[in-house]
Amino acid sequence: MAPFDPEWMTAWQEAVNRDRAMEYLRHFMDADFVLGFGDKEYLVSVRGGNVERVSDSWTIQDTWDFTLRGPRESWQKFIEPVPPPMYNDIWAMAHPLHGRLRMEGNVKVLWQHLRSVTWMLDHMRRLEPVTA
Repeated sequence: MAPFDPEWMTAWQEAVNRDRAMEYLRHFMDADFVLGFGDKEYLVSVRGGNVERVSDSWTIQDTWDFTLRGPRESWQKFIEPVPPPMYNDIWAMAHPLHGRLRMEGNVKVLWQHLRSVTWMLDHMRRLEPVTA
């Protein structure tokens, strides 16, 4: 299973939904966002804190609140068990001096659910096996 392929994203979705430690925190999250890993993008739909859908194909009728897009190589570093400096979180990756991640769209929704989003993304580091 290679990082960022559909099977890997399904495993990520299941890992997020299975973890009950943060259930209360994410309970109030209803949002749609795009995760872009280089040329591969997924529309992620979260309802009541559960990742209901992860899709790599959508239409012009689909909408989303915000996007997190970066080069695949940057995301590869982000998902390492111990990421190198400037790849340890989305804020470091998006820092203007680094610029490895773009946050676009209605980032107010991202700010409102910041802890949930960062917690969800952290689950990417726990997926096995992580191979290139």
